Amino acid sequence: MASPAAQKRVNVAVSRLIPPVLLGAVVYASYAVTKPLCIDYLIHPLPSYHRIPRVGAGAAILTVYYVLLIPMVVTYLHLYYHVLWNPGYLPLGEQKLQDDESNENEKKSKKSHRRRHRRSARKADQEKTTQSETDVERGLGPVSGGVEASPELDLESFYTKDVFVCQEDGRPLWCSTCGQYKTDRAHHCRELGRCVRKMDHFCPWVGGVVSETSFKFFIQFVVYTCIYCTFALIVSAYFTAEIRRNTGGANAYWCVCIGLSALFAFFTAGMTLSSLQMGIFNITTIENLNRRTAVWTLAIRVPEYLLDRLWDTQSPWAPTFRMVSYPPETSTPSQPQATNPSAGERHVFAILHTLPGENPFDLGSPFKNLQQVMGRSVLDWLLPIKQSPCADHSSMESHYALGPVVTRLKQEAGLVPPGNGAVSDPHIRGVASEGKIPIDDSRNISRALYSVLCLVHWITI
Repeated sequence: MASPAAQKRVNVAVSRLIPPVLLGAVVYASYAVTKPLCIDYLIHPLPSYHRIPRVGAGAAILTVYYVLLIPMVVTYLHLYYHVLWNPGYLPLGEQKLQDDESNENEKKSKKSHRRRHRRSARKADQEKTTQSETDVERGLGPVSGGVEASPELDLESFYTKDVFVCQEDGRPLWCSTCGQYKTDRAHHCRELGRCVRKMDHFCPWVGGVVSETSFKFFIQFVVYTCIYCTFALIVSAYFTAEIRRNTGGANAYWCVCIGLSALFAFFTAGMTLSSLQMGIFNITTIENLNRRTAVWTLAIRVPEYLLDRLWDTQSPWAPTFRMVSYPPETSTPSQPQATNPSAGERHVFAILHTLPGENPFDLGSPFKNLQQVMGRSVLDWLLPIKQSPCADHSSMESHYALGPVVTRLKQEAGLVPPGNGAVSDPHIRGVASEGKIPIDDSRNISRALYSVLCLVHWITI
């Protein structure tokens, strides 16, 4: 049995090999449809077929085929680019970077020592070697160099938000492997050894990890691929049946095209339904594993008008929740303490829990949830240009848009005036004010769409 490290290397190697294989399959299918089918059989039939030219049919098939091929290829290239160059990694911690650099320098030092031992005649300058190794390590690209080399996810990037996912003691989630705090919904990818923002899954078909920066393009790709493969399957199967009736034979190119298009059509259809289901629930594939039992722990800011009541021992109002105060008194970033600061700006948070199966990021409408992934206009849904709205973390409310579950938690804890059911999330309020998301959404249509997708997904399984 292979070791976990070896298995990871195999997974990464396979993810690098599959995209060229897919490209080869597309090139083969394009040749099979263009030359043997449209040109040699329909437009200029070979003498062996004994058929009259059908130029209109051949031209129509070629036009539709390449109209479907272009968006599939464009979305895949856009998806592949983001998977490789903008995967949504969280920065590594400073200690992790130093440890990795020391280990790498130690390996290089041992390798250099063995080389010098074998070639005793060569004498290298130790100071120059050390400096060179350090420079090489610091320039390794997106994993340990450049902007991500600085630990930018300090506590302040969390407690300046109004809501963030935390541990029981109020600290943000911590990744011991990366030596860094994890933002909301971030997950550590074992294959790549990095924490990824809103990671959905590691997909060898697209060369890496699908996350918030690429999930929209992934959905577009599987949808366009499903339509493209279905068309290629229908055309190849129809003319294969026709030539078999007339001559009793078959074209090998068309038969291979039938097999490839059928395989990828059914595969991408399942991926389309699964991905749309994730978007409708506003969850990731990883979060879906325990969706019905998961309990989220949230740090929710206590409004300023309640702070005096919290620290007043004579107040009859007593909170029913645990609290944590930032910034912590200690300078250790991993040990924030619940304190009562007497001076300076106070960031006091209530530690609240959702019920099992509740999703604080569910916006209450399948349509609004899909908009967080696909965008807020028809062009955003169709074209692989803009990133998902959920990839924008500029809001001071939270890292991701929050739904009715958080509003209910605030009301139950007394953190908002009773009866205030207005949408408090700026992610949603700002869009609603622009008229892009109607407040009175058609919930019946959304529920009907969700029911149909679930039914089709259940039938295909």
